[in-house]
Amino acid sequence: MSMFINHESVQGKFEVIDSFAIPRRKEFYLIGLITEGLIQEGWHAHIPLNGSLTLAVKIERVEYVLKAQQEYPVLVIAAQDEELDLLLSLSVGSEQVIISTEGAE
Repeated sequence: MSMFINHESVQGKFEVIDSFAIPRRKEFYLIGLITEGLIQEGWHAHIPLNGSLTLAVKIERVEYVLKAQQEYPVLVIAAQDEELDLLLSLSVGSEQVIISTEGAE
């Protein structure tokens, strides 16, 4: 998990509507809309912690769900129990996440 974004690696922006976890699968999900650029598996979502720090998490895959007859992308993040607890505690929703090719492995 990295804390700063290399702006040259930014590929897109994702407006998170909501987030949730499925602990049995050890996965965290961000549902939202791509507002700019692209998103790919293997890239990183930078979740804002405050005005200058972000938490970079690797996108394992991108799924799509239907809600009220509209399709929404879902970013799937693999995470262990402690990481899931941290991500859930952030209550990610109604905020913009930067997508980049770089982040902590």
